[in-house]
Amino acid sequence: MRTSIRTAILAAALVPICGILLAPSAQAEDVPSPRELLEECEDGSDWCWFHPDGPPKEVKGESHQVGTSVFNCTDGPQTMNVSWSDTDTETNTVGVTMGAGVGFADVFTASLQVSYSHSWAHAHTESQTTAINVPAGKVGWINRQPTLLEVSGRYELHFGKRYYDHYYWYLPFTATEPKGDAGSVTQRTRPMTPDEAKAHCGDTLSTAPPTTPPPTSPPAGGDDARPA
Repeated sequence: MRTSIRTAILAAALVPICGILLAPSAQAEDVPSPRELLEECEDGSDWCWFHPDGPPKEVKGESHQVGTSVFNCTDGPQTMNVSWSDTDTETNTVGVTMGAGVGFADVFTASLQVSYSHSWAHAHTESQTTAINVPAGKVGWINRQPTLLEVSGRYELHFGKRYYDHYYWYLPFTATEPKGDAGSVTQRTRPMTPDEAKAHCGDTLSTAPPTTPPPTSPPAGGDDARPA
């Protein structure tokens, strides 16, 4: 006797193969959450596998400051060193931890190894000392934008008996990992605010505007503009 097998696809809303959209408000209690499905991958399903859409692709992470800001309280430019350490960690669209020994995570990493001979990295720490050229009276800092690798695909789960009224479930899933390099490291500077000048430089730095206003028109021969 043939067993009737129904398939459900879990995305922003759940869409069965027949193409009828199930309204989330009406079906909220009739479908598992993405987290519940991933938990079934470990020991609740008869079979579970991850199907990547393609090899890991390089993407840029969010740019952010690393290390502390430095303040140039002198009347001339200074080269100042900033020591920093920054750790990049894996992320995914379900918001679950993908540590070693976790069933669905082991399936994910095994799939990438089989498909692309790629070893998944859970975290990477980058440490450097970066020299910044800080003009007089300015604040300097370092921004870093990490390089990440992104993988998208879907989990496929088979159940021997109906799970939420279906034998097969598919879960779209995207995860990112650190690439393991420094990423993009940039120097940034800006003028100190009066409060910063007072806190970091005391009376050694004047932030008052010049007493002699600039001329209202350029002198004969044109202005003194220079390319940046």
